[in-house]
Amino acid sequence: MGFLETEERESLEIGSHRYEEVDTLQSDQLQGDRTPSPISSETSFLNNTFQNNIKTSTNSFANHFSTPWKLGISFSMRNSSASLSFSYSIVIIFLITIIFGGMIMHSFFYHQRDPKGCNISSMYPSYIRQDNFDSEQTRFAGKYSLYLYRDRVYDNDQPTGIPALFIPGNAGSYKQARSIASETSVIFSEVFSRDPASFEMGVSALDFFTVDFNEEFSALHGHSLNEQAEYLNDAIRYILSLYPLTRKTQNTTKTPHPDPTSVIIIGHSMGGVVARTLFTMSNYQPGSINTILTLATPHVLPPFPFDWQISKIYTDINEFWRNGYSQSATSANSLADVTLISIAGGNLDTIVCSDSANINSLVPASHGFTVFTTSIPNVWTSMDHQAILWCKQLVKVVATSLLSIVDIRHPGQTKTSVERMAAFRKFYLTGLEDPVDLRLNKPKREFFGILNLEKVSYKFLDMGQRIVLNKWNLTSQVYLMPIPPVEPVSTFSLLTDQYLSKDPGVEILLCDVMPTEVPDHQNKDEHSSLNIDLPTAPRLSCHIASNEVSLLPASRRDLKHPFSGLTFNYLKLNVSDLGDYQYIAIMFQNKAFMEGFLIGEFFDERLTMMDLNNSSMKDLIIDGIHIDGFPEHQAMVSILRIPIIDSSLMTYKMSVRRTGCSISSMYESKFLVNIEYANLNIHGQSPFVTPVNAPNFRKGLELQFWMDPTCSIPLTIDIEWDLYGSLGKIVMRFQTIIVAFPFIIVIMTLRAQFREYNRGEPFMSFGCGLTLFIRQTFLKFIIMVSALSIYQSVSRASKTYSLVDLFPMDYASGDMQKVIKAKSSFNVNDTLLGIQDPFFWFLPPLFFLMSIGITAFFWVLITIIIKAFAGAAVFMSRQNLFTKHRPSESKASKLRRRVITITILLILVASFVPYQFAFLVAFFVHIVSCVKSLIVARSGVINWFAPFSWDHSILAIAPIIFYVQIITIGYKLPRTTGR
Repeated sequence: MGFLETEERESLEIGSHRYEEVDTLQSDQLQGDRTPSPISSETSFLNNTFQNNIKTSTNSFANHFSTPWKLGISFSMRNSSASLSFSYSIVIIFLITIIFGGMIMHSFFYHQRDPKGCNISSMYPSYIRQDNFDSEQTRFAGKYSLYLYRDRVYDNDQPTGIPALFIPGNAGSYKQARSIASETSVIFSEVFSRDPASFEMGVSALDFFTVDFNEEFSALHGHSLNEQAEYLNDAIRYILSLYPLTRKTQNTTKTPHPDPTSVIIIGHSMGGVVARTLFTMSNYQPGSINTILTLATPHVLPPFPFDWQISKIYTDINEFWRNGYSQSATSANSLADVTLISIAGGNLDTIVCSDSANINSLVPASHGFTVFTTSIPNVWTSMDHQAILWCKQLVKVVATSLLSIVDIRHPGQTKTSVERMAAFRKFYLTGLEDPVDLRLNKPKREFFGILNLEKVSYKFLDMGQRIVLNKWNLTSQVYLMPIPPVEPVSTFSLLTDQYLSKDPGVEILLCDVMPTEVPDHQNKDEHSSLNIDLPTAPRLSCHIASNEVSLLPASRRDLKHPFSGLTFNYLKLNVSDLGDYQYIAIMFQNKAFMEGFLIGEFFDERLTMMDLNNSSMKDLIIDGIHIDGFPEHQAMVSILRIPIIDSSLMTYKMSVRRTGCSISSMYESKFLVNIEYANLNIHGQSPFVTPVNAPNFRKGLELQFWMDPTCSIPLTIDIEWDLYGSLGKIVMRFQTIIVAFPFIIVIMTLRAQFREYNRGEPFMSFGCGLTLFIRQTFLKFIIMVSALSIYQSVSRASKTYSLVDLFPMDYASGDMQKVIKAKSSFNVNDTLLGIQDPFFWFLPPLFFLMSIGITAFFWVLITIIIKAFAGAAVFMSRQNLFTKHRPSESKASKLRRRVITITILLILVASFVPYQFAFLVAFFVHIVSCVKSLIVARSGVINWFAPFSWDHSILAIAPIIFYVQIITIGYKLPRTTGR
């Protein structure tokens, strides 16, 4: 079957059920001896047969809503009467989509949003381009650049410290390294450099290198990500080669430092993914990276999985990292000495969903963790995708933590992985988290000294008595609390706003009674002996417990947010871990009056917990949760666990009432101060990711309440589902469906169009095809999607299939079937929305319904644009604003020109032009063809040329190029008779 070429297009009516008969006489006159289009001869068949088929549809509901509804938009053009028409079904679905989509976006931007609390950091940056890193050392020297950051106040031009490399993210700039790099220079120069002990421990300045990727879109294209990774491995090799010379010329110490063998990596957004990709590249130098710190990085899933190569990269590197920690340290692929810390911005990050920053399934707890900025001490605020780079509170913590893990005395330039993890946990975690078994003994407490009670004023409290000090003159210098047996109490807690381990300040000590003779402590130094030390009884041997406190944001009546800068100190000790200690001593050093408060008590932690295990999701949605009299036993800290609140798609509103008392609460990774009303929203399991079933994993939401135990009034807690606030969570979790699901609707509509076209009907408009799809296929489609969604949630993503399982392949050999199964296997969790919660089974069919409205919206938008350009062209033609002069061309010459054009385009795509760019150009060429079809004008040829080095897949773009060229020159697509 050949193509039917027309010199001039027939009239086109977009979205109409009827195709008006064309003036065949005039058409034949224009075409001469050419074969006439079948549209004119088949119009009567369409009017009689096609509409009769529509009317005989068995779906009466769809038949009712498919009645055409004309919208008065038309243009007067030669041989054309074009109008935009809709069916009732499309209009109704479109309105539902607009309303529901508007609610979702309004909820996303204005509801359940965390307050912003970041302060802006300042710096004096300069960037030194590394021109010696040229094409002799990397093949990407002409594409990317390497810079050395220098602070104009504190740094010199030569790198002599410890190398660190900043990797920007998608469309990021190399200058984004300035905040962290500058703050590191400031803290080292003003704090660490003035402490002689720091130099003895190997602390040194950091030299920050940063990479200019020319703001490349690494999140959209896997080939670019691989090129960046290859370039960075070459850059790391070059950076390490600088130090033997610079340290030799700049060394001012007596003992020379070893040459560095590794670089510290800081990656932002996709830069963190590039950092993990470095280990999988062929030019990776083993041992050249041992510490990675990522900021707002989507580790689990690509944020825009529209490129097959980037999806494959994610699969490969995640598999590599899962296996890397199980290999021996001597293996080339071992990650035994690599630590990875992932910092997520939380609720305010609208670019990368913080759920995907979770590295729990990739890195064991002994080598890394994920932390939200809302839970980092002295930060306690959420931040957006860019603010995570310049937020002063976070930048200070990051800079201090990096300086605390370096050790210039070792070739790796850092401490051991165990020491690094201990430092990271100290700076990034509150200390309230569940303990992680690092297979190490707990560090010994520092010895304080001998406390002689004869020379100090002291007070013994009764067994189990609570200590409460609040703005009063101190009658004693030391308060002694006897440690009770493990039963019936289990925990000691202390909360204060006083400075600890400072003079003047408060010291918390663990003491036991000394024998008659004072033992000779070998580890005692000049700092251990105090003025109150005397060799006479009664005497206590004490160790320091003050350094085990956790920082909490201050909660006062005049404070509304946790990032005020004021803090409380909270100490929690398990009685079973206190061993042979007999007293907890609270000692005030050089203080006669205390402004503030201090509360300490022993209690049974089991009596302060409440688990709502009997609550169901239905009860939570309909009635909410109402609790009176919480807790049953008064204590400083009480815990409420709600296992049913586990989904990150649902948000809640909580109110807490306690007349006459001030309180503070913390939930998950967020702190709430002076709370009365609060929004509850959490981050959890990412879609499309198989859940990790860790031992002793506790599911659900846990609320910890700090309150004044001297107030006997219990709490009243109300928690209710925030439906409107929950709508906004859909945007970040399922942003890809805005493209993926409408694409499926377009394909199904195109299928309906070609099905009727192959039956001999004229090629119907997109609106007619969409209406036909809704009437004939959509109901079956929704039933199938609903069934798959229910099966997905019930199976809990535990089933894996392949094409061999779904389709009979008896014709293939056993080896071929194994290859097909390996290449085409997929998990149930990879389909639809990747949700494992049965409660949300309705979301896929709902989103498909909305996708029809989204598709209709863009169809109307593109149609209006085409009509506007066509109308403008007709107007300009009638005003003689332009004239066309096209020389006569034979059919053979025209065909030859088209073949040459297509051949050149395919060669360019195969060697130079990225197929994605070619697709965009083809799209605009097709738009031009549609405009010309309305004004009945000849088509032209558009050539393009783009100096890009991306994917060059001919098969990915060749069908589109052929199709666009066919439409451009006026040919009709051939009809097919088979299925």
